[in-house]
Amino acid sequence: MAVAKTYDRLAWEARFNQPTVDQLRADLPPAAARLMDRIQHAMSQLEGVAQGIRWFGECWRWSIEYRTDHSDEPLALLIPSPADLRLAVPLTCEFLRALPTSRLPRTVRDGLELARESFDSRWGLWSLDSPDILDNLVDLIESKLHHLAKQAG
Repeated sequence: MAVAKTYDRLAWEARFNQPTVDQLRADLPPAAARLMDRIQHAMSQLEGVAQGIRWFGECWRWSIEYRTDHSDEPLALLIPSPADLRLAVPLTCEFLRALPTSRLPRTVRDGLELARESFDSRWGLWSLDSPDILDNLVDLIESKLHHLAKQAG
């Protein structure tokens, strides 16, 4: 009698099984899990920002989305890929023009390049491979949050 094989999928990849944040975290390497904890804590400190989990297709799969009432799109996404923990932020040209990019660290500026007009994407994207970038990205998200609030009136 043949034994049926079961295939375990990572929580991040299981399209039809919405995971919890803890399940997504459990699939990360220890260093990435610590970075995820830090960014989640920082995001939880932002006023009016809510956290949820949503499927974002084959590329970003189950991601942790941060939303505000000031916009129909997410404020930011934490993409808990076990191979590459990333943060994605949708950006408008107006917001990018208002940013003092010369004062931003190169790692942040590099991620902003994907959201510039010459590309087909409006998303800035960063690999969270070191704690050094986290504070700068949280500052960027705070600036975006203030920009959205100002636009909303």
